[in-house]
Amino acid sequence: MDNALVIAPDGSVSSTVLPSDAEGWRAAIGELVGGGADQGRYHPEVLLHVRGNGSPEPNLTAWALASTWRNLEISYLLYGTVVVTGPAAGEELPANAAAQVRAAGDAVTAIMDEWRSRRPVSNDAAVAELLAGVRHSIASLA
Repeated sequence: MDNALVIAPDGSVSSTVLPSDAEGWRAAIGELVGGGADQGRYHPEVLLHVRGNGSPEPNLTAWALASTWRNLEISYLLYGTVVVTGPAAGEELPANAAAQVRAAGDAVTAIMDEWRSRRPVSNDAAVAELLAGVRHSIASLA
């Protein structure tokens, strides 16, 4: 069974299986993010793992999802590939959180596809549109 989701900078979300032992779990996450991983808790049952020394590619899906989970606009972006896991090695990613990650990915992908033909009027408008889209997609799951 898949116990983690991977959010790519392009907004796509894929599932993966991580080892259940702590050492293997950390190593696999590091490999997925492309280096040593830092973790953040934006949801009470979930960890987000990001590359510790950064990446040049912003991950708007992970940022909008983390902002939605915190119920505020996070003032910094998340970069590179982000791995979403349960709270510790060997613990499953809760089904409701997994559904929210996938919904956020779908929402951001749809919005960014639309931007190919209709550019946002400003950066602030783009941020507002992304956050509204992810909030709506997550709220519709309830």
